[in-house]
Amino acid sequence: MSLRLLVTARDAGATFNLIEIARAALRDGDFSLSIHAQSPALEYLREAGLDAIDVALPPASDAGDGAARALLEYARAVQLSVQPDALLAGLSTPGDGGIDEAALATAVAPSFVMQDFWGEANGFFGRLADCYLGLDEHAVRLTRQRHGVDGAVVGSPRHAAYATLDVEELRARSRTELGLAEGVDVFGLFGQALHRLPGYQMTVEAWAAALRRLPGPLAAVYRPHPRETDADAAATLALVRGSGLECRLVRQRTVEETLAACDVVCSAFSLCSYDAAYLNRLATRPLITPVTLLFDQQVRDYCGEHIHFEDFPYLQGRLALSVRRVEELGERLQSARHGHLPESVWRAARGIPDPSGATARALEVIRRRVSGQRADAPDVGPAEDV
Repeated sequence: MSLRLLVTARDAGATFNLIEIARAALRDGDFSLSIHAQSPALEYLREAGLDAIDVALPPASDAGDGAARALLEYARAVQLSVQPDALLAGLSTPGDGGIDEAALATAVAPSFVMQDFWGEANGFFGRLADCYLGLDEHAVRLTRQRHGVDGAVVGSPRHAAYATLDVEELRARSRTELGLAEGVDVFGLFGQALHRLPGYQMTVEAWAAALRRLPGPLAAVYRPHPRETDADAAATLALVRGSGLECRLVRQRTVEETLAACDVVCSAFSLCSYDAAYLNRLATRPLITPVTLLFDQQVRDYCGEHIHFEDFPYLQGRLALSVRRVEELGERLQSARHGHLPESVWRAARGIPDPSGATARALEVIRRRVSGQRADAPDVGPAEDV
């Protein structure tokens, strides 16, 4: 008899992992799936060929407001209807609540979250998952320390799917699609939904001003975050162009296409830096230099409060460059183009653990927990295989 797995999703980062797990579960044959998603996750799931039900409700900003009650009622009704053996939810950035958090709060079966950021959990409605499926041992350890909840190391399902990528071919194809000339250094700004922070606006302006002062030839592209609205994207472009930098907005189908087109990938603290590191791992030569823009105190405070950026493995492992003082920005952007730093970042990425087998480990954890067995990381594969 197949296990009934209820899957929920809202944020894009978690969804890319859930897509791979859901595909593996359907191939496995031991699982039947019911998938419920809010935007932007809904569009990604359907594009991946998965049958996802639209949760046509907005996220809640207050656990006691009408939006919160509607989400909780929806989640209860779904679980009564599906009668799942397990719940697998995505991870949404703390601060508001959506279908993932509502499903965890009303869970009637063992609950799991596929964690796409180290040590992060969202208990908006006052209840966390029974088990967090972590990217590595560091993620599981942080989750236990910060939230007192259990975890299991499974690895990164979305990055395991990179195994079939030819990143050099992807770069050539993507640059042709974007009309980027040979010999031009391409700088990418990967946006985040932080426009409410004046410090983020200052970060964007400083990036554009520093880039404009660099010697050419270079090109600038901007890819909005899935949670950025059209108005947010227009505001970012206005900030960049107001600093005198020509920049084009790109909305390619996958983030990997845009990452591969860039020589230097810039963001405040986006996970795209980790995606870039995995692309570097597959490249036969230095490809992308990720740069985190953490020189504004307000952005650092926000990041430290919600995500604890000092724990980012891609910073600890020197997989990305970090700018902590705005006075250093121009020099760091220039050094990210050529010389020893791109080589150093590329070589560091060669040491990233192999993520293959992540989906199988995730499904095995769920199976064992549902059957009442304890599924710690050693039961699903040694950490060095993650």
